[in-house]
Amino acid sequence: MMRMAEDINFPNEIYYSLFKNNQDACYGMDLMGNFILYNDAFLELSGYINEDLVGKSFKEFVREPDLATTENHFIAALNGKRTRFETSINHKNGQVVHLQVTNIPIIHDGNVKGLVCSAKDMTDEKRTRKLLDGQNTILEMIAKGHNLNEVLSSLVLLMEDVLDGGLCSILLMDHSLGILRKGTAVNLPSEYNDYINLGVTVGPTSGSCGKAAFTQLPVVVEDIEKDSLWNEHREIALKHNLRACWSYPVLDNQSRTLGTFAVYYPEARKPNQIDMMVIEKATYLTSLALQHYESEKKINFMAYHDELTSLPNRRLFDIKASQALGNNKENLAFLFIDLDRFKVINDTLGHNIGDLLLREVAQRITSCIRRNDTAARQGGDEFIILLDNIMKNEVTKISNRILHTLSAPFYIQGKEIFVTPSIGISMYPEDGRNEGELLRKSDVAMYQAKKDGRNTFRFYDLNMDKEQVEQLKIENELRKALYRNELSLSFQPIIDTKSTKVVAVEALLRWQHHLMGNIPPGKFIPIAEENGLIIPIGQWVIENACRHLSVLDLKGYSHISISINLSIRQFYQPNLVAMVASIIKETEVNPARLNFEITESMTADVHLTSNTLNELKALGVSISIDDFGTGYSSLSYLRSFPINTLKIDRSFIKNIPQNKEDQDIATMIIYMAHKLGLKVIGEGVETSEQTEFLLKNGCDMMQGYYFSPPLTEEQLFFYLDEN
Repeated sequence: MMRMAEDINFPNEIYYSLFKNNQDACYGMDLMGNFILYNDAFLELSGYINEDLVGKSFKEFVREPDLATTENHFIAALNGKRTRFETSINHKNGQVVHLQVTNIPIIHDGNVKGLVCSAKDMTDEKRTRKLLDGQNTILEMIAKGHNLNEVLSSLVLLMEDVLDGGLCSILLMDHSLGILRKGTAVNLPSEYNDYINLGVTVGPTSGSCGKAAFTQLPVVVEDIEKDSLWNEHREIALKHNLRACWSYPVLDNQSRTLGTFAVYYPEARKPNQIDMMVIEKATYLTSLALQHYESEKKINFMAYHDELTSLPNRRLFDIKASQALGNNKENLAFLFIDLDRFKVINDTLGHNIGDLLLREVAQRITSCIRRNDTAARQGGDEFIILLDNIMKNEVTKISNRILHTLSAPFYIQGKEIFVTPSIGISMYPEDGRNEGELLRKSDVAMYQAKKDGRNTFRFYDLNMDKEQVEQLKIENELRKALYRNELSLSFQPIIDTKSTKVVAVEALLRWQHHLMGNIPPGKFIPIAEENGLIIPIGQWVIENACRHLSVLDLKGYSHISISINLSIRQFYQPNLVAMVASIIKETEVNPARLNFEITESMTADVHLTSNTLNELKALGVSISIDDFGTGYSSLSYLRSFPINTLKIDRSFIKNIPQNKEDQDIATMIIYMAHKLGLKVIGEGVETSEQTEFLLKNGCDMMQGYYFSPPLTEEQLFFYLDEN
């Protein structure tokens, strides 16, 4: 339909035809901003008819957020300026239409007589642009470690902005109860949210969300008032003017229902293709967020709990002990438990039976202690217990209870198994003032219990302290190890997964004593760490690693870098950076080929750690996080520190072929690292199955016995020449 003002005439029919048949919406306005002219494309775009528009001001149709901008451009056109801008109007059906408008003044005899305007529908393009920008923001929030509720709320607000007029909600699946509960719904009425949070039954007749979660298919209810699916929830929905609900299931990669994403409208309505595309993207982002945080939750649990028994691990035990020693002036007891002849059970019945036995032992130990006590698995068949605020006679009662409970037979896979414990006990404050000392003395007491016939407990006393004598001997010999030239470095190759070539080696400290033979690093490094010898030893390691780099150059392997482990005491020594800088200058090595590995436990003091790492980084070296996933496991520090590489801890790689959780954790670490621009090394790779999995999932580098054990310098060059 066309209407023309009497005082505005086109010069000829050509211009009139161009206006009328233009595929873009066109309209004319008088000097007051009233519609006087419009073509069929404009009527189709807006949904209005002639009677709705004639003589009406544009201000009645423009949405409030864009009204001021539209008025400013109208005034500019009245002053003879041609303008282009974006605005939005309300379609007759209530939906929002985003427009790109061009205002052209009609000038006659030097005066503006009115405006001719063209409008292009930008709704879908604007939606797509908003969706893409918002999606990147959501992914960045996930990568930077924002909490789950913050991510889901931002996602809901994004989709409400894209789906103009819709109110969105995310419900989360409670698998234990078979119901949905509110995850987030920022703008839904609070009474309706409270109602939903009581729980939505998952089933074929339980509203849009309940059915979507049950069928794992989208459920679109165009009119809640008429749809029987809403019989149970209709009254409260209509009370809050919720008239339509489209619900999509949120699934994980194994097709397990995680929840639902729903959109509500205040009028009966069905989705178009763009709506469905937007909601599908919303469910994808929701699934990605939920799976990420579920995996991170598993990582956090595994970082503080023993994988086999689910008891607290040593890390969590240390935290509990530190709190108790710091806050509690009462008596404490440390129990060290070792299972008698467990190795015989493992060797004769197999490791599977042994693992099941350890799980049941853990449950029985937990049943013997009080709620405020802490039982942890130390490793192997060793358990440690912290008894908080307790007198010696009560410790005796609990120890007897553990002996009695563990002495009862275990029935595992049809086999009757007997196992007994030996228990050593140290008391705070009489036996020591710190956790290390108290645990060591409980360990000494445990060995005394074994000597006294097993299946018993002993309190520590000074006559038992032979362990201390042995440690003193190691400490004294370690002080002489440097000038006796008993220390050496071994080198384990690190393989690039794309080229399959050696790109780096990790320097590993070894001690060959002239009388005691090879002393494992796990035995002497903790002593060196405790007494400060790790400082000169650590300097020796860095100096010799740099000299090895020079030899690599001479041999033609200038592309290979070297990784050096920093212990926690080394890392926090005040002159670390100055010492490294001096060694680099003295040995004239390229610092870009030096990589320092720190552990997650060193990141607790974020400020101090950040300063030290940035100073090291300024020297030109690179930084790796070793054993990632076994420390504090907070991804937030990755933003604060200048880290280049993450090393996936071998504990996650060991069972990759059999353990789905380890696969998920390794995959998520690789994904998150790459999102943050970091490289990933898989360590402890021992099988072709582990290699293939890491390669398939984009791991950048690998090291382990599958490729090579640690090698002497001579062995390394032979290996490099052969490979």
